[in-house]
Amino acid sequence: MTGGPLHVVVPDRPAEAPSGGDRYDAAIVGRWRHLGREVNQVRAEGDWPWPSEAQRTALDVRLDALGPGAVLVDGLVGCAAPGAVRRSAQARPTALLVHSLLADGAGESGERAAELDRRERRALAAAHLVVTVSDWAREELRARHGVGDVVVARPGTERAPVAEGSRGGSAEHHSAPLLLALGAVAPVKNHAVLLAALEEVADLPWTAVLAGPAQDPVHLDTLVADARARGIADRVAWPGTVEGEELERLWQRTDLLVHPSRSETWAQVVAEAHAHGIPTVVGEGTGAVEALRGTGCDDPPGVAVPVEGPEELAGALRRWLTEPDLREAWRAAALERRALLSGWDRTVRQIDLALDRIER
Repeated sequence: MTGGPLHVVVPDRPAEAPSGGDRYDAAIVGRWRHLGREVNQVRAEGDWPWPSEAQRTALDVRLDALGPGAVLVDGLVGCAAPGAVRRSAQARPTALLVHSLLADGAGESGERAAELDRRERRALAAAHLVVTVSDWAREELRARHGVGDVVVARPGTERAPVAEGSRGGSAEHHSAPLLLALGAVAPVKNHAVLLAALEEVADLPWTAVLAGPAQDPVHLDTLVADARARGIADRVAWPGTVEGEELERLWQRTDLLVHPSRSETWAQVVAEAHAHGIPTVVGEGTGAVEALRGTGCDDPPGVAVPVEGPEELAGALRRWLTEPDLREAWRAAALERRALLSGWDRTVRQIDLALDRIER
């Protein structure tokens, strides 16, 4: 393991509802420590990406107090506090780790989105190095902010037990296929379009679990009422945050991951589905397509469809639910992808090589 001490600045958020970025941060810190690198994790308190002035000042104080070594700042913190990034870069090698573009991740629009874009652009310009999680995200950073050199370090994914899904048990006791949507219950994740698509295939057997933390209880209540109005409430479960053994049991019951999010830089949940041999349906035009297609497989384990409305998504679900050959082909491709997944060692090596350039 190369490199000296490293400070990793992450948002201080509840451990019981980690985002994909939180999981990434925890994984690379854990791998670095396992491989022998000295890592100091700094938890930055704040209402990210909208910190108060006091919270920005507190971040400055924390960064000023750091000892020798490079600093890697989670983009949710750093891109929301460009002054802190500029101040850190004047004192030590400073890199930004961008999990998602601020405005997209926050689901903002109009002037609030424009303000986040301005902050993000200043922070990216101040950093010595920008790291992101996919080729799609790199191209977005270049197009939106004119960032030249962006290093891609895709998330690692460890192989998991192959899911049985509705195949469990004897043939006469097979259950209806289980469709899983796993992620924050927020407008950007597009649950409303998913519910409309599910209504269009209500004549077919299926059950659905829409799991994840509700960032806005009012939004969750609206979705639950929508499912009731569409006549599918008895087939759709909303378990909230699912972690640990409970999450693994849910994966084991799952036949298909449905991820129609309108904005993703990578969608680690897609890779995690493939780690269980589960195929996926994702929204076109996002980084989730990169996670779906990957490299090394001739046939993707699923399909990407437009998700501005429910029609294409419903069509994909109907084909999967009614065509056994398609289901088996997607399943076989998911199992092939599972065998090709790379762990987190590769991710930290890629970041190490990039950090080495700015630490010299």
